[in-house]
Amino acid sequence: MSRDTFTHAATPMKPAQRKTSPLALMAGGMTLMGVTLFATSTLAATDSIAADTYAPGAGTSAEAVSQFAAVTLSEAHQQLANRLQQLAQHTQAFCSAKGDITLETLKQDWRSAMLGLNQVNWVEMGPILQNSRQWQLYFWPDKKDLVARKTRALLAGDAPITVESLAEQSIVMQGLGSVEYQLFDARYADSPLTADSRRCELMTANTAYAANTGKTLHDEWQQFAPQLAEGTGAFSDPRDAVLSLVRAMTVQLEAIKDRKLRRPIGLDNGGTANPYAAESWRGGMGLANIGATLAMMETIWLGNDEVAGIHGYLNQQVDPRMVASTTGDFADARDAFATLPTDLAALLRDDPRNGELQQAMIHIETLQAGFADTLNPALGLSLGFNSTDGD
Repeated sequence: MSRDTFTHAATPMKPAQRKTSPLALMAGGMTLMGVTLFATSTLAATDSIAADTYAPGAGTSAEAVSQFAAVTLSEAHQQLANRLQQLAQHTQAFCSAKGDITLETLKQDWRSAMLGLNQVNWVEMGPILQNSRQWQLYFWPDKKDLVARKTRALLAGDAPITVESLAEQSIVMQGLGSVEYQLFDARYADSPLTADSRRCELMTANTAYAANTGKTLHDEWQQFAPQLAEGTGAFSDPRDAVLSLVRAMTVQLEAIKDRKLRRPIGLDNGGTANPYAAESWRGGMGLANIGATLAMMETIWLGNDEVAGIHGYLNQQVDPRMVASTTGDFADARDAFATLPTDLAALLRDDPRNGELQQAMIHIETLQAGFADTLNPALGLSLGFNSTDGD
């Protein structure tokens, strides 16, 4: 698998006093295993932000931060659209037996698209929330294994499968979940995708549909981004735009903690791990997906050499020690996930009480608690319904 590189801005020094997670006692005595994490990239080199986008010293104003976030997320939406388009084009080429596209190329394209999706789908605002677009692109949690059941049912039929007919199917069929099932499920290990198979017909329609959805999402984000940048429309002012990003981070960190980690690890089920509850368990991307989200959040939190990010703005709004603590928590979480493999499900099958996984869980808990219990109250923020929840 190809590996992207993500470069973080310099992290301020953390204060000596740190918060303690309730998992610390459980993880403290465990042996650490040396494994390698798939380093996630927020933006490809071709997508880098122009150095002159912001005036030097724009620093910590809400306007500078909201503009930085709007540009950064716009480029991430463009990257996702590009990756989905590449997956669709490569699938078409593979299934028409043209060129040298291999099955492994399609798997790598799918992984790349999932990383791109996880860089934008945490943003609890704007187009990603319209028309169930999150689930159109990837239906999860899928507690009843609907993706597999409905994919098998459609493959068993004989009606032509097109992008148009897929639009009439259940939403669980329309995104990367069905593609994952067809590329990675064990039932197809001895019957690889071939150009003359009905699976190729569905894969071609699936990936084209996802590419269309990605393009629509990008186009609509381009319309929404000026509102985020200027603090208009959906926002009362630039400060409201910045605090909406803080709220979105808080909501997603809770989702990562509860649904993406605690549930599969078994912390809410008497300690019995359930690898099949992990996100992207077939494609082996449960931990890589989390890493991609954290990397994008940390980018917007830290900013760059021109804009001090959310943390720079909040230094003027709350006790700077709170901000420094959260900055340190981001770094701790990033470092913890850097020791882990991409595949949470495989890790849980092999070593459900893995010490490094427990440490990563502790750091996610600490980061989430810093947002929910410290920053949000200090900023006067309250949380409502979490629309990312697939329960």
